[in-house]
This record gives sequence, structure tokens and C-alpha cells, in this order.
Amino acid sequence: MNVGGDELMYPTNETVDRALVAAQVINARKPVYGEMQAHKLAYYAQAWSLVWDGRPLFSNRIEAWRMGPVVCSLRHAFPEIRQAPPVGVFTSTEEATLGAVTDYYGDMSGVELIELTHQEGPWRETWGDRPQDAKGGDQISLDSMRRFYTRMALRGEGPRRPMMPTVTAPDEEIARIAADTSRRWAKTLAILGS
Repeated sequence: MNVGGDELMYPTNETVDRALVAAQVINARKPVYGEMQAHKLAYYAQAWSLVWDGRPLFSNRIEAWRMGPVVCSLRHAFPEIRQAPPVGVFTSTEEATLGAVTDYYGDMSGVELIELTHQEGPWRETWGDRPQDAKGGDQISLDSMRRFYTRMALRGEGPRRPMMPTVTAPDEEIARIAADTSRRWAKTLAILGS
């Protein structure tokens, strides 16, 4: 499903509110002290998932509001955010992303996170030249988030991508995969080699 004209695809087959579970995972790592802080931490988790994993963490709409990015499904969900997250919703890579974002941004208050997001491109571009007291509600595009935070990462700014454990395979398995790949690409490799 392509949402809001973004070229990036949302996770499919969601049976739980992944934005809510992301906020619960963040809260389990470091207590979240208000709804505004929860919105911003979920927003940053989405942004860095786009940068590091090339896909969104959740499909929930994020809008530019006066006080920064708002994950619509988290509005008035603070009691649920304080509950323990269900197990098995996220992959180990996604869990690591949530951990890195929490470690980097989690000590900032809601007000500090609002100020930070107001300085950054995705919210500013979406908010436009509205007066500060105007009403928002326009969707912040995944593509603008991916572009902006990728540039940050390339400058060495923001959280550090978590190291993922390497998976080893037996030599026989690697040899079999290499042989299968060589057979599958034999014609193409022959053309390129001539």
C-alpha cells in the first residue's frame, strides 16, 4: 500500500498498532514522561528506521502540528504507552533501532524534542510559513524524513546505527549458495565477460 504519495512502503499485515508498541518499547527502556515526548520519540524511531533499514517501522500517519510531529494514533494514548509492550512485534533489527533512538533522544524532555523537531527539515517543510499558533495536520512525508535524516547520518550526526550480530553459516552452505548463484547468472556473466 502506498500512502500519501510516498514512494516508501509501509509494513503490511499489521494486527497491532506498531506505533503504540514502539512507544511502549521505548517507555520500557526509558520512562516516557508525557504524550509530547512519546510522539517525538516514535517520530524519531520512524525516521531512523527509514535511514538504517530502508523501510518504515509503522504505518501510522505522522502530521506536522504546532508542537512538532504528532503520530495520530498516539493521541490520548498515554495510559497505553505506559503498559508493557507485547513480545515479538518487532524484529531484532527493529528492536535495536528503537534502542538506539531511545538511548540518543530519551533523556530529552517533550519541550526539548519539540524545539529540536522545529529546527529540522521534515517538520519545517510540512509546516511551511504558517504562523506559530496556526493549526496543523498536514502529513509529514516518509521521503522527506528519509532524505533529511540520511543527510544527518552522512554528516555523523544523530544516533549511531546499532551493530547487528553477524550470522555465520557452514562452509558447505556458503559453497552451495555460491554455486547456485553462479549457475543462475552464468549467461549474464558470460555476456559481461566478453
